[in-house]
Amino acid sequence: MVVLSKTKSIAGIVLAGGNSRRFGEDKALYKEAGETSTWVEQTAAKMMPLVDHVFVVTNARLFPNIQTLFANTNIEIITDQAPYLDKGPLGGIYAAMKSGATYDRYLLSPTDTPHITTEIFADLIAQGNTYATTKNAKHYLTACIPYCKTELETMLRADNLRIRELLRTLDVKEQFFDTEAPFENKNSK
Repeated sequence: MVVLSKTKSIAGIVLAGGNSRRFGEDKALYKEAGETSTWVEQTAAKMMPLVDHVFVVTNARLFPNIQTLFANTNIEIITDQAPYLDKGPLGGIYAAMKSGATYDRYLLSPTDTPHITTEIFADLIAQGNTYATTKNAKHYLTACIPYCKTELETMLRADNLRIRELLRTLDVKEQFFDTEAPFENKNSK
C-alpha cells in the first residue's frame, strides 16, 4: 500500500445517483449476499482513511434512503444543484464542489464498482491528477482530479456532459492498473 503524506486537502466524491435501469434495483442501496453494508457504504468506507471529507452525491429520489444510511456519520449527502439537475456524473461532481468548503483535490468513484480498494484510491491520490486505466478499459470515474468548478460550469452550461472531456481539459493523466476485477462495473446481479 502507498503511504501518503498529506500536504493538500482532499475530498472524496461517491457518485450514487444513477437510475440502475439495467440492474433492476438501486445499485447504491444494493447488498450482495452475505454483505452487511450497501455498495455506497462500502465505497465511502474505502475512501474515509484517505480523505478529509466524503460527499455522497445522489438524486432526489434516493436522497432520503442514503441520508438514513449515513445519519450517524460525518459523511455529507447531497443532490444535484440547480440549475444543473440530472446532468449525470459531471452534475454530481459540480454539486460537491459547490457545496461548501473547497478542497485542492477530489477523489472520484462510482458506487457500482464494489470491488474497488482503498489501495487503488491511495495510488490515485499519490500520483494526483490521474484516472484509472486497465488493459481492457479506461475508468474515467475512478480518478483524482483538482478543484475545477469553473471548468465544470462551462461544460454544464454547454450541455457537454462527457467526463473524458473534463479530464482532457484538466490534463488528467492515465494511471495503469494491471488487474481488471476491482474496476468491474456491476450492471447485473
